[in-house]
Amino acid sequence: MNLLGKAMDKNFWKEVREKDCYKKYRDELFYLWKNECEDKDTMALKYSDFKLYWVTGDRGVYERTYFSRRKAMDCAALLSLIYPEEEKYLIKLMDVIYAICDEYTWCLPAHQGQLEPNNNVKIDLFASETGFALSEIYTMLEDRLEPLIKNRILAETERRIVKPFTAVDNYGWWERGTNNWTAVCEGSVGCMLMLLYPDKVDEAMQERFAKSMECYLSGFTEDGMCLEGCGYWHYGFGFFTVYADMIRRFTDGKTDYFKRDKVRTIATFIQKMYLSGRSSVSFADGGRTLSYHLGLLHYLKNEYPDDVLVYDSKYSYNYDGCGRFCLQLRSAIWMDEEIFNNPAPDNKSAEYYAPESEWLIKRTSAYGFAGKGGNNAEHHNHNDVGTFIFAKNGRQVIMDLGSGRYSRQYFAADTRYTILECSSRGHNVPIVDGVNQFTSKDAKATATKYENGVFSMNIATAYKCDGLEAINRKFSFTEESVTLSDSFTYNGNGKITERLVTLLVPEITEPGTVKIEDVTVKYNPEKCVCTIDSEPKNERETCYFIDFALNKDEKEFSVEIS
Repeated sequence: MNLLGKAMDKNFWKEVREKDCYKKYRDELFYLWKNECEDKDTMALKYSDFKLYWVTGDRGVYERTYFSRRKAMDCAALLSLIYPEEEKYLIKLMDVIYAICDEYTWCLPAHQGQLEPNNNVKIDLFASETGFALSEIYTMLEDRLEPLIKNRILAETERRIVKPFTAVDNYGWWERGTNNWTAVCEGSVGCMLMLLYPDKVDEAMQERFAKSMECYLSGFTEDGMCLEGCGYWHYGFGFFTVYADMIRRFTDGKTDYFKRDKVRTIATFIQKMYLSGRSSVSFADGGRTLSYHLGLLHYLKNEYPDDVLVYDSKYSYNYDGCGRFCLQLRSAIWMDEEIFNNPAPDNKSAEYYAPESEWLIKRTSAYGFAGKGGNNAEHHNHNDVGTFIFAKNGRQVIMDLGSGRYSRQYFAADTRYTILECSSRGHNVPIVDGVNQFTSKDAKATATKYENGVFSMNIATAYKCDGLEAINRKFSFTEESVTLSDSFTYNGNGKITERLVTLLVPEITEPGTVKIEDVTVKYNPEKCVCTIDSEPKNERETCYFIDFALNKDEKEFSVEIS
């Protein structure tokens, strides 16, 4: 049974070697080879780096070496397939696999839990990904890998993944989770078993996988929004798609997720997230710019030709910084030359309202806008009920900062919302009597609707503030501008401050006007005092706060952005 499609066809890899549509793919692999492989020894994973997560909260030092190994393995494996006569690629591949099989654990420190004695068979996102990657490499290159390397792959995948997973009926929370972990972990383990241990994938095991995938899909609203952010759509739904393709092959079409309307709707998510050029919706732990995964989008376009839009390949990527082999492989085997040569028009004017998620995305010829209601307990949550983004000329101007730097503190409940990117003080929402939004499912927008061209909601329940009864926030639109209007029902004595956030330098050019490069923010200077403050976001960026302090007894605020 061929579960990997064209990947098993040597003639296909000749096409990858020769066709112009794969040039970017080849160039990226050669770039990786130069930077991760050529004349470079496989670096040791140090205990002193491993334990930094528990000592300082740092994730980056250990992860850089860990992911460098994965990128080297991916690159060497793919170049071995494209250029089989070049022995150096296979030699490097076996060296890296040997080192990976020697690792104390395939789990990242951030997911390891406490430093328990010899807890080296824990399955997290990256342990499952590693097992899956090794299983695909084994399947495609079995006739060329030396016996010891093949035996090590089988021994280590069985010890680290198969035995811990099959020893229980439910491995842990992610088997019944509703976020990217479920698709990545369950999908990776499932695919690995189908490839290397197909006898274990009986009806009971298939049912186990199916329950997990139902949980994953239930984490999406019916309108198909990924509340975790665009990167997590690529990650979770990418692995889900890989699994769904393989289980359909494994069951001869009996299990086919692509016939489901909800999967079709989720498949159209990423095309809606572009605001202007490459700038994108960065709610939750998303990024402010967006590239789509080429292989994934081409596959979905072939499944749903009337629904999925694939923009020009200049917006695409094939590999990421974590070395996710299954997706990088599928940038080759799922790439469709016809789709590649006939992209959809660039980010044309469009409007998407997701009533269950409470997101509005709007593009005109002049700007891109995204606004949200929602609640403050969503996956990868930020305290951001009522926030919005204004983008123009290819970049966000009034910004959602997106994800911050991942660390232990970033994901710890007692410190997460002290971090600028996660706190409402780093979002385009009011501050009432010095109070920011709080974290809870009860901190939510109410009466959210989009009617007659006006997006409106009440965001008062996101604040614990005495005397605050309502913050009726609405956005109205013209082809050239967005107007934000807030009306407060507030019986307290505290100051009301409206905030806009940007990483570009703002300037008050005259009373009632703030300029942020080519964007103009107009307000009524008789109703508020505008000031600009700043703080470092990281070593490279400064965050600017445009604050409008409402005059005493003033309960209404309006600003026009164009």
